[in-house]
Amino acid sequence: MSIFESLGVPLLTVAVTLGGGWLVTTRVTDHWDRIKKNRDMDLTAAGEFQRLYGEFVAVWKTWNALTSGHTPVTSPEHPGWACLERATAAEGAIEALLAKLAAERVLTGEEVDVLGGVRQAFKAVRRAIQRGEPLDWWSSEIQPYVAFKSLASAVSVLLGTAPRSRRRPTAVVAAHTFREITHNRHEVQWIETAEGISLGARPS
Repeated sequence: MSIFESLGVPLLTVAVTLGGGWLVTTRVTDHWDRIKKNRDMDLTAAGEFQRLYGEFVAVWKTWNALTSGHTPVTSPEHPGWACLERATAAEGAIEALLAKLAAERVLTGEEVDVLGGVRQAFKAVRRAIQRGEPLDWWSSEIQPYVAFKSLASAVSVLLGTAPRSRRRPTAVVAAHTFREITHNRHEVQWIETAEGISLGARPS
């Protein structure tokens, strides 16, 4: 047996083993890096939603405290103009977050309804400001307020939970999902959607 034959086979075996190990390690590392990146994105989205929820409450409380005799906000000189600007900015940020979710997750019909419902709920304070009226959620049992809290909680859980699949929707599916989230039907059914969440949470 030549020196090449006696050394070549073991060296080739070592090279193949090292190459295979490198390939497997690289793939495993890449897989976990993707999981971490996706998780970081989910946590960022959850943090942004919670910030916007806090902004909604802050604008609501500020607006209601401004004056006992509200008048419709029609010009920048009105004391409620800053509240109107903050409310519309929060709505815009919610819209952007929902577009991001539609592009990143394959959502169920129930999840679409929850997201569409919370989008409608976020309009409540702006509409009250535009009417020149307080947002009349004076009790924790007021139906729209209960609905808003239920929807906000459901969205927080959705954002804090890894999706069942990390398969990204196609552009066509994402566009359809976003249209469904922003559909006008949620204007009349968002409270009903929230009630469905509450009923589902009750023990039988």
